[in-house]
Amino acid sequence: MELSRELTQMDADQLRNLTSTLLAELAERDAQISQQHAELSAQSAVIASRDQAIAHRDQELKHKQLKIDQLTHEMATLRRYRFGRHSEQLDVVQRSLLDESIDADIEAIALEIEALKLPSVPVLKDKPRRVALPASFPRREIPHEPENTHCSCGCSLERIGEDVSEKLDYTPGVFTVEKHIRGKWVCRRCERLIQKPVPPHVIDKGIPTAGLLAQVLVAKYLDHAPLYRQESIFERAGLALSRSTLAEWVGACGVRLQPLVEAMKEQLLTRPALHADETPVPMLKPGLGRTHRAYLWSYSSSEYDDLQTVIYDFADGRGGAHAQAFLGDWTGKLVCDDYAGYKALFNRGIIEVGCMAHARRKLHELYANHRSEIAEEGLRYFAALYEIEREGRERKLDAEGRRLLRQQRSKPAAEALRQWLTRQRGQVPDGSATRKAIDYSLGRWAALTRYLDDGDLPIDNNHIENRIRPIALGRNNWLFAGSLRAGQRAANIMSLIQSAKINGHDPYRYLKDVLERLPTQPASRLEDLLPYRWLAS
Repeated sequence: MELSRELTQMDADQLRNLTSTLLAELAERDAQISQQHAELSAQSAVIASRDQAIAHRDQELKHKQLKIDQLTHEMATLRRYRFGRHSEQLDVVQRSLLDESIDADIEAIALEIEALKLPSVPVLKDKPRRVALPASFPRREIPHEPENTHCSCGCSLERIGEDVSEKLDYTPGVFTVEKHIRGKWVCRRCERLIQKPVPPHVIDKGIPTAGLLAQVLVAKYLDHAPLYRQESIFERAGLALSRSTLAEWVGACGVRLQPLVEAMKEQLLTRPALHADETPVPMLKPGLGRTHRAYLWSYSSSEYDDLQTVIYDFADGRGGAHAQAFLGDWTGKLVCDDYAGYKALFNRGIIEVGCMAHARRKLHELYANHRSEIAEEGLRYFAALYEIEREGRERKLDAEGRRLLRQQRSKPAAEALRQWLTRQRGQVPDGSATRKAIDYSLGRWAALTRYLDDGDLPIDNNHIENRIRPIALGRNNWLFAGSLRAGQRAANIMSLIQSAKINGHDPYRYLKDVLERLPTQPASRLEDLLPYRWLAS
């Protein structure tokens, strides 16, 4: 009632002013409400984002814990095989190789768990006490002193002692000891202690230097010396390093070198033309008591490619799925033999390039075994094609030069070979070895002659066969444990060693330098350590 009387007593201007005031207050309240809604929306978005991050973190932790559980189970299984009774079906050498592989697997798994583990997960491996290195070994002192011996308060630091650690180094036949001395410097006024840290090592808490690790890896995977043989070699040099210790080092190096092989594979799969081949490798399966045929697949760039590298991929079978898994989405020209495992690749965009050496080999076997006159005549046609390729190499022709040479001379020679094969096919009986050799070439003629129109393609697959031959020579020393881990670790290390050789490097010097630099190498510069880019530091 009082408000009504007040309103009736106001004139028009006063009413307009009151209305304006009320409208302004309403607008201000609406703005405050809108701001509150915006703040609530922002808070809701933040809460939703945090919930999503927490859910993602929980999922990541769950995944890591699952992986840890899987690795822990695998480690327990390997330990049971390692310390349980071996099958009597395995001879002494096989049992030794099995033990080496399992020890390396256990060390590799321990490092993977260490990288994955949560703070609440206990350390699974008990570190043995380090045995003192023999005093008779030559020692090389490596001082580690701070660059500045003045305290920030202005006082000069005083050396009050040192910490000493020793690393075992090896050059063929001779052990030496690196004695790392870390001086302790202190400021008496502010009691500030300064020590220069020791550069990190591939195996920080172990005794081996990068040189010793490189020696073990090169001896095992290049010189075909199993660890039980290296054990006796080191013993003659003055220190008995147990094969279980050597195996732990191999396992640790396999884990540390893995990123290099992955980077090398990533670059290999950018090349337009690749070679592929595979060779059987006997694999020991713990508890089975016999060997199982596994396969080492090989992939390399073309001999005419600027990037020269080879990558080995270990698989427990020869199925084409292994080649598909390695190549992934890669599409290009694949030089390979007539193995059926590659056929599925040619249905998804990969172009098959045949191997003329395989076709020639069919006739060569007939001539070598039976002195076949037909085979001898056919070999002359193949020889003409290879003579043209030899001439191109001697003239150091580029891709366009090779293409022109092949168009002018190889194409007519190949056509003459095709006509000869067609004539001979009608003159030999079905099912004979000669007929099979001829049908092999005619059935793959388009793939075999694809190199004639492309100067970047080779005539055959001998490039990759030469890369896999050193592996075949040491096959008897590579009886792996029954896990893909052991075979893949060997394949990774051999990929680096053989790629270093291809690029003209001494594999020992290469691995030694890489193992020294790897712990401090930034991820952005990891490619500097790849064999085809490596420059000795």
